[in-house]
Amino acid sequence: MTHSSVKIQIAPSSVPTTPSWFGEVTVLAHVLTQLGVLDAIQQRVQFARARFGHYDTIDFVVVLIGYAVSGEPTLKAFYERLCPFASTFMALFGRNDLPCHSTLSRFLAAFDQPSVEALRLLFQEDLVTRSTFGSPPGGLWDRLGHHWLLVDIDGTKQTARQRALPQTQDLPAPHRRFDHVCAKGYFGRKRGQVGRTRTTVLQPYTHQWLGTFSGPGNGKYREELRQALRAITAYAAAVELPLSHVIVRVDGLYGNTVPLQEILSSQCGVIGRSKQYAWLDLPEVYGFPTSSGNPGQHIVHYGEATAAIRYLRSCRERKRACARA
Repeated sequence: MTHSSVKIQIAPSSVPTTPSWFGEVTVLAHVLTQLGVLDAIQQRVQFARARFGHYDTIDFVVVLIGYAVSGEPTLKAFYERLCPFASTFMALFGRNDLPCHSTLSRFLAAFDQPSVEALRLLFQEDLVTRSTFGSPPGGLWDRLGHHWLLVDIDGTKQTARQRALPQTQDLPAPHRRFDHVCAKGYFGRKRGQVGRTRTTVLQPYTHQWLGTFSGPGNGKYREELRQALRAITAYAAAVELPLSHVIVRVDGLYGNTVPLQEILSSQCGVIGRSKQYAWLDLPEVYGFPTSSGNPGQHIVHYGEATAAIRYLRSCRERKRACARA
């Protein structure tokens, strides 16, 4: 049996392979260009600052878009993979030069909140302007044919661990880069000394993200909730659905009394998991008279929810009896 000859060619120069995500970036760049999104960013998101060289805001935005699509764990890994194809990558978006690491770092540190909101508003408008899901974009229909839309507001936490640093009189005060983006707070079972809280708004039927808001530590959850409600209001108006037919699902921190009351004041319905028994003392829940004349019987139309409220009320009465004993 004869073996075919094998030829191996070796070149002294390195020829890196094309990243697996480069094709997806190419398609996305073509779509954003054809729909005019890149031109809209250049016109509506204006941010100028010294030490940015000849770069514009759009240069940094396309880098962040490529980083989000790539799925690389860090910006450093993304840059290492992108460097051999930097000019080709920027040409896909109609730009010339890839911003270097330090320039991108200065841009992210200096980018102010009004510019962030302008960019967020542009993406929210594009979300509902060209939708491939039809109208209405999913939802629930009851037995009377009424259309309801469920939106999920969820707060997630991400922690960062910090090693102990020596602190003596002859050493300068410790300087940590995480101090600019993280802070101490309550992170549940997640291990870490500092972290961030992020609020996400999801339309579960089409898996469209209506918004994401974050802050260091526990974050400003009341302000983030108001921003989330504004995003939901704009989305409901775009799909021509009244707010009374929008149901917001919350739990955790947003299941407390004040956030729930704020959601109800926005005319939206709410499904929440709350740890506060004070809701059981509300007249609408506890003392609502029924046709039978017995207070507390007509709570909701669903037997399971009625049984759950009765069970929670009995648990509370037992706790009060034990406390008095």
